[in-house]
Amino acid sequence: MRLLLAILLAGVGVHEARAGAWTHAQGHGQIIVSATATDSPKGFDDNGDSVDIPDYRKFELNSLIEYGITDAVTAILQPQIQSIDVGSPVDADRFGLGYSELGTRVRLWSDDTAVFSGQVIARIPGTYDENDPASIGNTDPELDVRMLYGRSFGIGSWSSFLDIQLGYRARFGDPPSEFKADVTFGTRPTADLLLLAQSFNSIGDGSEKSIFVSGREHKVQLSGVWDINESWSLQLGGIATVAGENALRERGLVAAVWHRF
Repeated sequence: MRLLLAILLAGVGVHEARAGAWTHAQGHGQIIVSATATDSPKGFDDNGDSVDIPDYRKFELNSLIEYGITDAVTAILQPQIQSIDVGSPVDADRFGLGYSELGTRVRLWSDDTAVFSGQVIARIPGTYDENDPASIGNTDPELDVRMLYGRSFGIGSWSSFLDIQLGYRARFGDPPSEFKADVTFGTRPTADLLLLAQSFNSIGDGSEKSIFVSGREHKVQLSGVWDINESWSLQLGGIATVAGENALRERGLVAAVWHRF
């Protein structure tokens, strides 16, 4: 039962921050509407071994909106719709609002090729029903604080960049808070194609209250973004949890529409 609860508590959400350390110019920004569908018939136990669990299926629709208040300050808003279905013997499902995020990114330093920023995001839950197994672990407010570093460079004729984010997500309830480490590498083999390799990592801070246990998860996402024109792009890729403890072993697809303005 302890392992089952740990696995369910790990179903917080596939989507992680996709924005980088760079801020938007004043009056400009972007909107990324992304859909992520995953299936998790297996999970990782507290030794990191793969085990059978009740099938955990999840669909998330996120709308990331970023707007440059000034050249150095970008406002961030991200509402989410979420559908979760947990198979037998749990037999639970939920459809409704997931976490909504609101915050800012501030550029602290930059030069021609690199940028260093700070970011604070408040995460507001879409449900407060602690008795629903499909909602457990997702009913408390959270605060995500990060430092971000981005650097652009060339690989031969390919324009490329690296984005590194280190942070801490404070969870104001029983679930353990988490350390975050996300890395994105992007490169353009052609002018209208951006290839992305991303790693999303969460490690519990060890605090354990009530039925909640600490764990970790390491996800990899590979995708391509095709520029239709200067304003619109389409993204398609896959995501998987490659290692973890007390976590879902997720496999799924990601699709998104980008609009720059």
